[in-house]
Amino acid sequence: MPGCFAKLTAPPTWRRLAFVSDLHLGPEAPATTAGFLRWLAAQALAADALFILGDLFEAWIGDDLLDTGPPDAHHQVCAALAAYAAGGHAVHVMHGNRDFLLQQGFAQRCNAALLPDPCVLDLREQRIVLTHGDALCLSDVPYLQWRALCRGTDWQARFLAQPLQARIEQARALREQSRASQSRMNTWSDADPSEAARWLQAADSNWMIHGHTHRPREHWELGQLRQVLSDWDLDAPPGGAAHRAQVLWLHAGSTTLAVERRPVV
Repeated sequence: MPGCFAKLTAPPTWRRLAFVSDLHLGPEAPATTAGFLRWLAAQALAADALFILGDLFEAWIGDDLLDTGPPDAHHQVCAALAAYAAGGHAVHVMHGNRDFLLQQGFAQRCNAALLPDPCVLDLREQRIVLTHGDALCLSDVPYLQWRALCRGTDWQARFLAQPLQARIEQARALREQSRASQSRMNTWSDADPSEAARWLQAADSNWMIHGHTHRPREHWELGQLRQVLSDWDLDAPPGGAAHRAQVLWLHAGSTTLAVERRPVV
């Protein structure tokens, strides 16, 4: 459990907030990337603030990726986010298990703010815990051991000191290892409900929003609400359960908060 929770206070001007996670954008997902760019230029314009709670990208090997060419999906997404922010929309991005190397160079390029994980959002007298969700998956012990290693400053400094091509190859190998490990699992690791409840109690909150597990739904237990965001996969075969892209919207009135899940069209 985290020792403390960072805090973000929503300004009174925020009336509509959009929450997404696990988009896994990049050259490997052209349809999903194109869908996100369309959504950002249209439906997302209704939001005063956009929260991306981890895994915006399938992989991120360092901010210097944006200094190389030719431009690819990473450059397109960052340019679109910068244009979106320039239109007066706040953009907050949280690290995920795929893009934990996003740093200030990315944030400045996109005119976005990097959001600590976890974070408490104060909105209309509600305290909402925001997290990617991977740290809640206590049963996935090998991943949590890897997470503790790769989030360390020493590991990241050694990794980022390598040439770009070497990092690309290492990232590819790590993704293959991850896929092989997942294929051997009988079930996907899920967020531990008791751990989530402990986080909420420590944060003096009864509401959590997270992603990571790719199991979108609402969990109600003992007066606590845990909302799991949808992953995005428009590259999956249309009509199948995996083909989806969904946004969680919060509509803030003067004294009320309305919640809506809306598919991307």
